[in-house]
Amino acid sequence: MTGWAKDPRRPALVRALLPLLKDSCPADGRGYGGAFELRLPDEEVARLGGVELLRSALRAAARELGWRVESFARAGTIHGTMAGVRDLREPPPDTAAAVEAHWERRLRAAVELGSRSRPADAPLPPGATDWDALAAAFRTAHARALDATGPTAPRTPQG
Repeated sequence: MTGWAKDPRRPALVRALLPLLKDSCPADGRGYGGAFELRLPDEEVARLGGVELLRSALRAAARELGWRVESFARAGTIHGTMAGVRDLREPPPDTAAAVEAHWERRLRAAVELGSRSRPADAPLPPGATDWDALAAAFRTAHARALDATGPTAPRTPQG
């Protein structure tokens, strides 16, 4: 176990990340096929405890959801700190089509965004990620997690 697992700030981060990771899964995927990436200013991540603590919290939240995890975290990019996790489990046959369609929409949107200029006020293509909205949702969830039990209180089981 690394020191990050024992950091008293980690439980609030995990509580905040759990619903966001759940929401990243396709609606018909029964919890399979999720992937979540968070982009925050480096200074904000430093105040939260640093990039490695954020990565540790992402991995812990994903494991609570039963994901087999692949993760990344990097500070100092042109987008600030980028950290994320992806579920590597093979979806059951009855959800495989939903998971595949979900990933196709996300990839199609990413290609569309990267292949053309888009005015700042133009709507995002279906399946694209609104990074500012995602960061705002994380900040709100984290504030609620801190208000509910404090940064160092033990986490209650998720239900």
